[in-house]
Amino acid sequence: MSIALVLADPHPVLLEGLSQVFKASPEFVVKACVSNGDDALAAVHQYRPDVLVMDVSLAKRSGWEVLEDVQQADSSTRPVVFTDAPIGDVMRVIDLGVPGLVGKDKTHQELARCVHAVHAGQKWLDRDLTLKTMSVLLAQQKQKSQATSLLTPRELTVARMVTEGLPNKKIASKLFISEGTAKLHLHHIYQKLHCPGRMSLQRYMQDHGLM
Repeated sequence: MSIALVLADPHPVLLEGLSQVFKASPEFVVKACVSNGDDALAAVHQYRPDVLVMDVSLAKRSGWEVLEDVQQADSSTRPVVFTDAPIGDVMRVIDLGVPGLVGKDKTHQELARCVHAVHAGQKWLDRDLTLKTMSVLLAQQKQKSQATSLLTPRELTVARMVTEGLPNKKIASKLFISEGTAKLHLHHIYQKLHCPGRMSLQRYMQDHGLM
């Protein structure tokens, strides 16, 4: 029995290419080709495909909303993300528990294998993307460890309060210290992390997973 597909991608040329590839195989039936999130959800509701092959970079309704709606709905449709999105987005796809993930640098044969596996109830995650994700996570953990070793526990608390937008007076009140002591802590934080001000400190905290 053929696997019913809906294809969703914001790039018309790629969308047409995907359609031709899948239509050329009797193993698949392409029910719809769409270029935005609203149409993707409408096609899923209308055709009830076995697999939705989609990019996360969709307009009108974001790819993230589409994924959440498809996964939360009482539907047998399983999503496969076919994307060249940044590694941060790839991490988010994995975190959402999407069963299928393939990079756009892969062949259509590999995408087809992923679709088959997902349709069979298995998980199929692009090995290269998964390894890159693991490398980023390990690097972030290393950076976090290095950053926390530079600051005392109290300085780390102050830094987090600063990134939450709290002024020195409020920080002092919450920690039961004087405003002068709060300023001194902040001065030491700036020196240790080589941050010239609050904005750069916030970026540093975000980049090192310390928020």
